[in-house]
Amino acid sequence: MTTILPDGSAFFVGSLPLPKDHWLYAPRCDQWDSERDTTADTPHPILTHEQRAAVVAAVRYALRGATKCGQDLDFDPDALVQNAVFALCGPYGA
Repeated sequence: MTTILPDGSAFFVGSLPLPKDHWLYAPRCDQWDSERDTTADTPHPILTHEQRAAVVAAVRYALRGATKCGQDLDFDPDALVQNAVFALCGPYGA
């Protein structure tokens, strides 16, 4: 999308493909961490569930920005929030 401003200048907002070696495309780890009951590449929690509400609010804020307040929805934003909480706080009740 290109926008021409009143002074004649312009800006462009676009989405370009990610590089083929981007971290998003890395295969899942197939090693199992029996002690944590999850894959070995699962991050160790850095927060507790006492911060859960703040984590949810922060991830929701980031998603609103990343999706133009819900205009670009090619994914389940609630699933992303749940995964972020798990990554930052660990499994619930742990």
